[in-house]
Amino acid sequence: MKTMLSRRRMIAGGLGIAVGAPLLAQDQQIDEIIESMMGSTPAQQLGPFYPVVRPLDQDADLTMIEGHSERAAGDLLDIFGRVVDTNGDPIVGAKLDLWQANAAGRYDHAGDTREDIPLDPHFQGSAVLMTDDEGRYRFRTIKPAIYGIGTFLRPRHIHFTIDGQQSRLTTQMYFPGEKENALEDIAEDSLLVAKRSDPLEGAVEALRWDVVLPFG
Repeated sequence: MKTMLSRRRMIAGGLGIAVGAPLLAQDQQIDEIIESMMGSTPAQQLGPFYPVVRPLDQDADLTMIEGHSERAAGDLLDIFGRVVDTNGDPIVGAKLDLWQANAAGRYDHAGDTREDIPLDPHFQGSAVLMTDDEGRYRFRTIKPAIYGIGTFLRPRHIHFTIDGQQSRLTTQMYFPGEKENALEDIAEDSLLVAKRSDPLEGAVEALRWDVVLPFG
């Protein structure tokens, strides 16, 4: 009993709940917060290739850089969805900072020194977006290659840092139906895995990925 109480006091302190509050009130607040966090999109590591130097063009089309006549190499992909809280209410003005490898599997980052894998001068590689008044976002990109160094492989993924009104989430979006997801024990029904969707425009493949923030 004393151990459980001590753990609850530690959690309360970490979450900013006043430990002088009645224990029943503390327990209820902690349970509500834990329940909210359990229903939200899981956090993932930032990774080593967060973009330090970016193209000036950071719009929602990563396949075309302003001033370039050529499109990025690779299969076009539209990704869209909503950012909501655990009640399903939209988070207006959420900021999505995203970055990914190119179609060959290389990041436009000084730390990615794999010279045998080419950079793509026409691929934007990152973007900063804001959700609209319904919590919606959308961007066009190319399908990244599976990232690997030697025998080390990672599933196909896109990195995100998402700032809501009260929450900040660093996570990664994974692709549906990929056998490599099993390398990191990512289940097909995980909130980290996008869902296939009908094309939004022409014959371009589309994925829907909704993000749930714990506190909006």
